[in-house]
Amino acid sequence: MKHASLRLDKLAQSSQRLNTALLLLTGLVLLLSSSCYWAVSRLLDAEQEKVEFHFARVVEIIHEHEAFLRNVAVGYSRSNAPPLPSVQSTQVVELQRDAGQVVVQAKGFALSLPFTLSHAVGFSADDTRRALAFGVQLTDYYGGYWASSFYASPQLFVFTPNDVASLAVPGIGGLRQHQPLLREHYREVVSRLHQLQQSQSLLLTDSRVRWMRAPLQLYPRSRSVVAMIGLDAPAAVLPANQPQGLLTLAAVVDTSQVDEFERVLQRSVYNQFTLISPQGDVLLGSLGDEHMAPLGLSFNSQGLRFKMLSEGGEHWTGLYAISYQDFLRYAKWPLLGLGLTFLAAVLLGWWINHWYKTRIVSPAQRAQERLFDSEAFNRIMLHNAPAGLCVVRRSDCQLLLENQRALLLGGTAPLVDVLKANDGPDTPGEMCLAVQGRYLQIVVVAARYEGEDVFLCGCNDITRHVDETLQLNQARQEATAANEAKTVFLATMSHEIRTPLYGVLGNLELMALTAMSERQRQYLEIIQGSSTVLFQLISNILDVSKIESGQMAVEAAPFNPRQLVEEAVLGFTATARNKGLQIDAEIDPQVPHPLLGDAGRIRQILHNLLGNAIKFTESGRVRLRLTVQALLANEVALQWQVTDTGVGIPEKALDQLFKPFYQVAGGQDGNGAGLGLSICSRLSELMGGSMRVVSEPGLGSSFSLFITLPIVDGAPLVASPELVPSCLDAPCLNVRVLVAEDNPVSQAVLQEQLEALGAQATVARDGEHALQIWGSQPFDLVITDINMPRLNGYDLARALREQGVQVPIIGVTANALREEGERCLAVGMNAWVVKPLSMSTLRQALMAHCRRASALAVSPAERDRDGWIELSPSMRQLMGDTLLEDVQHIEQGLAAGDADRVRQRLHSLNGALASVRAGVLSNACQTWENTLYEGPLDHHATTQIRALCARLTAVAHCLLAESKAHYKEDK
Repeated sequence: MKHASLRLDKLAQSSQRLNTALLLLTGLVLLLSSSCYWAVSRLLDAEQEKVEFHFARVVEIIHEHEAFLRNVAVGYSRSNAPPLPSVQSTQVVELQRDAGQVVVQAKGFALSLPFTLSHAVGFSADDTRRALAFGVQLTDYYGGYWASSFYASPQLFVFTPNDVASLAVPGIGGLRQHQPLLREHYREVVSRLHQLQQSQSLLLTDSRVRWMRAPLQLYPRSRSVVAMIGLDAPAAVLPANQPQGLLTLAAVVDTSQVDEFERVLQRSVYNQFTLISPQGDVLLGSLGDEHMAPLGLSFNSQGLRFKMLSEGGEHWTGLYAISYQDFLRYAKWPLLGLGLTFLAAVLLGWWINHWYKTRIVSPAQRAQERLFDSEAFNRIMLHNAPAGLCVVRRSDCQLLLENQRALLLGGTAPLVDVLKANDGPDTPGEMCLAVQGRYLQIVVVAARYEGEDVFLCGCNDITRHVDETLQLNQARQEATAANEAKTVFLATMSHEIRTPLYGVLGNLELMALTAMSERQRQYLEIIQGSSTVLFQLISNILDVSKIESGQMAVEAAPFNPRQLVEEAVLGFTATARNKGLQIDAEIDPQVPHPLLGDAGRIRQILHNLLGNAIKFTESGRVRLRLTVQALLANEVALQWQVTDTGVGIPEKALDQLFKPFYQVAGGQDGNGAGLGLSICSRLSELMGGSMRVVSEPGLGSSFSLFITLPIVDGAPLVASPELVPSCLDAPCLNVRVLVAEDNPVSQAVLQEQLEALGAQATVARDGEHALQIWGSQPFDLVITDINMPRLNGYDLARALREQGVQVPIIGVTANALREEGERCLAVGMNAWVVKPLSMSTLRQALMAHCRRASALAVSPAERDRDGWIELSPSMRQLMGDTLLEDVQHIEQGLAAGDADRVRQRLHSLNGALASVRAGVLSNACQTWENTLYEGPLDHHATTQIRALCARLTAVAHCLLAESKAHYKEDK
C-alpha cells in the first residue's frame, strides 16, 4: 500500500502545483490579452489618425484651390478687370502651328514662370499681345500665390467657350516634376476639359467653384479632380470681333500629392478613397454601400472603413477603405508570432493535460483502485491466513482484530498478558510461548491501524519444528560421532595397511643387499616395482580419504621456490635419461625468495606432474617452468608449468581429467588408479590455487599450477636435508639405537635396516620394556612405534623427557594424518616418520637428528653415488673399468687441447651415468658438455674438468674395491 499512498500524495502535490501554474497562466493570459487589445487599439487609432490627417489635407487643398480660383475670378471681373497693357515678353517661342491653331510658349521675364498660349490662326497681333499680357499677369499671380502656399500648385487652364483660344499655367514642358504638360498632349487635355464642361452643362455665371471628376486618364498615373469657375474677362483672350462670353478657369488638382507619405514613399495610407463633394458628386473613387456606413471607424468583410465629414458650411465627405492585409502589414510578423505562440500554448496545454492525465490522474485512479482491492484482499488474507494474526491496541492492550487461525491456536490471551507486562517503549519482537503442551512462535511488530498505534501479532505452531530440531541435534551428534569413527577408521586402516607393507618393502630392500643370481634379482626388481606401485596407490587412496574427511591440512613455512624446482628436476633426471628424454628447468629471474607456503604439498604436485609427463612421453623432452604472473610488494602470483612432448590428451577427456579414478583411454599406459591429478587439484585448492591443462593429441601436454604466495622479508629458510648417500654395502654409521616396536615383523626389518646402515640396534617389545632397557646401557637415539600395548610411544617419549633424557626420539607410525605428527612433536619427540621406512629415509632421519651420526664424514665418492641403482658385482667391475678408460681419454684430450674429444667423452659418460641413475655426476658431465659447445676449452674449463675426472676416478676405485670384496666373500 505504500506505492498507492505515494501515488495519491503525488496527485495532491501535482494538483497544487497545477493550480498555481493555472493561476500564473491566467494572469499571463490577461496580461497578453490586455497587451494585444492595447496594441490593436493603438493600430486602429494610428490608422484613423492617418486617415483623418489625409482627409483634412484634402479638404484644405480643396479650400486652397477654391480660394485661388475665386481670387482670380474676382480680380478679373468686369468691374475689377485690371488693364491689359501691351507687355513685351522677354521670350515667345512658337511651338506648334497646325489645324488652324498656333501654340506658343512665353514668359514675362527671364526668371518668370513660362505659360502656353494656344489661339486660332486668325488672331491679330494686337489680340496676341493682349492674350500674352493676360498670361503674364496670370502667371505672376499664380507664382506669387502658390509660392506662399504650403500645398502643391495645380495645373491651371483658361479656355474660351468656343475653344478659340486657351492658356495653360505652367506651360508646356514647365518646371513641374509631377504631371508635366507635354506638347503632344496639350490640345487633347484642353479639348477633354472643354468637353467635360460641356457635358456637365455647367453655368459659371456665379462665383462658385464647381468640382468634378477628371476625365479618365487625363494624366497618366494620376488621380485628379477638376475645379472650374467662370472668368468674366473675355477681352483678355478673345479677339475683338468675337462674341463676348465668360471664360472658363479650370484647375487640375493631383490628389496623390495630398500628403508627404504618399508623395515621397509612393505608398498610400488606404486601399480605396472616395471623395464626395457637398453637392453629392463623386469626385474620386467609386460609390458603393460605403456611404451607408456610420461616421468614423467601421468594419466589414473586406476590412476597415473610415467615413470622414469636413467641418464648415459645405460638407465634403471622404470614404476610406483599408483591407485587413494592409492594416496588418506592419504587425504581420508579431501577430503571426502571437498566433504561433497561441497555437504552441494550446498544444502545450493539450500535452500537459494528456501527460497529467496519463502520469498522475490515471495512475492515482489505478492506485486508488488497487488500494481498495488491496484492503479487501488483506481482509481476506487476514481471515484465511494459515498463521494466527491478531491486532492489539498499544495503549490499553485491547484486542481489536483476530482471525480464525488465532482462535484455533488459543494463544491470543497469553500473548495479551505478555504485552500488558511489557511496559517499556520497545516492541517485544519475537518470542516463543508454551500453550497447552504446544509451542507457539510469536512475532510482534508495531503498526498503525485505523489511526491508532497497534501491535500486529503473528503466531504459528512450531511444535513439529521443535521436535525436528531436537531430532536434528541428535542426528548432528550422531554424524559427529560417525565422523570421529571415520577418522579413527582412517587412522586404523593406515596403521593396519602400512605395518604389513613395511614388512614387505623393508625385507625386499634388505634382500637386495644379499647375493643372488641374475634371475632372482630380476624377480626381485619386479616385486619391488609392484610393491612401489601398491604403496603409491595406498598412499593416494589415503590422501583422498584425508581430503574428503577434512583431515588434509596445509602448513605455511618459508621456502626457496628455485631450490624446490631444481630438486624436483634432479629427482627425475635419472628416470628421464633412462627413457632417452631430456629434462630441464626454466626459472624466471624475477621469482623472489623466500616465500611462505607448503613446500611439501607443492613438491607432491610437481612430482606427480613430472612422473606423469615422463610416463606418457616416449621421445623428446620434459620441462618444468616457474614464471611470475604478477609481482606485488608483499605477494607474488606464480605459475608452475610442466610441459612434455608426449602423446597428448583428447579434448573430450580434458573436462574429466581431474576427477577421481578417471583414466584416459586409448592404449596409453594406464598404470595407477587415476587419483594423482585429482589429488593435485584438491591440494591446489587447499592452498588457494588452481590447476589448468592444455593438450593436443600427438603434440604433448602442459599442466600448470597457479598459486599466489606471500613474500617473506628476511625470514630464514629451512635448510633442506642433505641427500643420503646410497652406498649401503659398507657400514657408514656407528650409533647405538634403542628400538621400541611391538610387531615382530617390524622389529626384525627395522633391526636389519639399522645394522645394514652400521648402527647398533637394541629392540624392546613395548614401551615398558624400553624403559627397563634404557638404564642398562647408553643410547644415542630412540626409535619408537606410536601404537603399542601397555605403554605407547607417546607415553614412552613423555616418560623419557620427564627423566631428563635429551637424546633424539623419533616416532614411527603407520598413521599418515598430520594430527598424528603434531601430537608426536607435542609430547617431546624430535621427529616422526611414516611406515613403510626405506633405508634411505631411515638413514636421513638418523643423520638429521643424531649428532654422532651426522658427525660421521661421508666420502666424496659416496656422495657422488647418491641415487644410484643397485649394481651387481660384475656391473660394478665393468662400470669402474669404463670410468677409468673414459677419464684417461679426457685427460689426453685436455693435454692436447682437443675440445671435441673431451666433449665426446663427456657425452658418452653422461649416457652411462644416467643409465645407473647417477644424477650428480651425469648433470656435471652434461653441464661441461654444453659449456664446450658454447665456449672454448680455456684454463678455467680445463681445471674444472680435471676436478670432475678426479671425482670419477674416486668413484671408479670405490666400485672396483666393492667388486673385489664381493668376490673374496664368495670364495
